[in-house]
Amino acid sequence: DNDELRKLAIIDANINRVAEGLRVVEDWARFFLREKGTTDELREVRHELWNIVSEYYPEIIKGRDTGEDILREIKESGRKDLKDIPVVNFNRVKEGLRVLEEMGKIISGEAGSKFKKMRFKIYDIERKFYMRERTHA
Repeated sequence: DNDELRKLAIIDANINRVAEGLRVVEDWARFFLREKGTTDELREVRHELWNIVSEYYPEIIKGRDTGEDILREIKESGRKDLKDIPVVNFNRVKEGLRVLEEMGKIISGEAGSKFKKMRFKIYDIERKFYMRERTHA
């Protein structure tokens, strides 16, 4: 049914948003901060995301229809500074997790709860990330 496919599309888009944002900040921690602990924490969250997906949304791809996405051609804003990259991507991750939390409540309260825990874990990692970044500047 169309509503089911739309729910799956929202979840799919936000899973990809979160995974991509996590990879960017993970690589930032790895190559710019050279901080193994932060890199490992971000990688763990990314793997945790895919574990939740495989457990609760094994057929998520069915909702993907990029040809019908009304924002497909929208241009993203540029970056003023190299340091904008982790800021933008941490925000992307947090926003995506909030959407997944809300949608997860409809499909599986347990999945919604896991996304909420993940979002709060990201808040903590982000704080540590910026504290470490200041010491590496």
